[in-house]
Amino acid sequence: MAVAPGLSFWNIAYLTFESVLEVVIVSFAGFWCAYTGLLPKQGQKIISLLNVDLFTPCLIFSKLAKSLSLAKILEIAVIPIFYAVSTSISFLSGKIMSRILKLDKDESNFVVANSIFGNSNSLPVSLTLSLAYTLPDLVWDQIPNDNRDNVASRGILYLLIFQQIGHVLRWSYGFNTLMRWSGDRGHPRRLEAGQLRGPETESEELETLTQSSGQTNASLHKIRTTFMSIFNKFRSIMNPPLYSMLFSVIVASIHPIQHEFFSKDGFINNTLTEAVVELGSISIPLILIVLGSNLHPSQDTPPMSHNHKKLILGSIVGRMILPSCFLLPIIALCVKYIKVSILDDPIFLVVGFILTVSPPAIQLTQITQLNEFFENEMASVLFWGYVVLTLPVSIIVVSAAMSVLRWAQ
Repeated sequence: MAVAPGLSFWNIAYLTFESVLEVVIVSFAGFWCAYTGLLPKQGQKIISLLNVDLFTPCLIFSKLAKSLSLAKILEIAVIPIFYAVSTSISFLSGKIMSRILKLDKDESNFVVANSIFGNSNSLPVSLTLSLAYTLPDLVWDQIPNDNRDNVASRGILYLLIFQQIGHVLRWSYGFNTLMRWSGDRGHPRRLEAGQLRGPETESEELETLTQSSGQTNASLHKIRTTFMSIFNKFRSIMNPPLYSMLFSVIVASIHPIQHEFFSKDGFINNTLTEAVVELGSISIPLILIVLGSNLHPSQDTPPMSHNHKKLILGSIVGRMILPSCFLLPIIALCVKYIKVSILDDPIFLVVGFILTVSPPAIQLTQITQLNEFFENEMASVLFWGYVVLTLPVSIIVVSAAMSVLRWAQ
């Protein structure tokens, strides 16, 4: 990697401030839309579905398929390891805060869930894209003719893989264990039509399907049940952004197809590819609009628990502060002394630092609503995480990342 020595801390901080403030302004527009009633809850759900099913997959394809190669695909195997290490440390951070604050089992689970399930979608994607085109010296000297478009593409790829692993864990362990009442303190809300379903709902549908199949042959019935179970699990994991990533990998792996899609004078590039790029450009503004609108408190939020402040403090410290004390030095040392794979890529370091201190995932709001689990506390955690701490924490951590890049030369 190569970092210009003349870039001062204040230069980096100012550039980061500009990028973060841009994200904050667009998010505030979403908050204002929700506050004035222009964007009600139902409208937020519709926009979220459009983003997940259409605009975000287009963004992923337009950024990844053009710049990916087989060599780059093999290099990203380090990301699942990074996810495992960061999640383990965040889990321990949540447990430590729960012990210090003397929380009961359900309260402890709430703090742990907020600690391990950080935002790897809306805020990090928007901030990474903005920084890729703002901060200097993020090009990778191992890639010939690297440019800012390639930097942005690699940043999205790193985030996407991290995001998909987190999505599986969030809707399995998080939905069924961490963010559900352990006793009789609450009762899960029935899923309404059109709401996102967790893995438990899928398994219930599978059980009903297999019981009503009317198969008389036990062996055949067992084979069919096993096949449907595997297919159902695969379907619960897959989603349009992940399908888009797989399609991008296929296109990038076959050079003639990649050339056909992205040749400057080609018919497909001038029609289909340009249309996909235009649709993808809508994704980030809409993500931030929905992010801001979700921060507006709902009128039907349940009353606060008696440990309301403790839950907020434990969740924020366990997510955005305590893990960084362990993870950021680990990442810095790996970048300094392990010169392999993507660890030498400047944008990977920036992405790793951003993910380490990112606020709790917005999707946790949906899980708490479905399970009627500390909904008021979840709203307060998101307010403190996004409205109060995102700006100063992002400036500090990105500035630290650029300092580490200079130190690791």
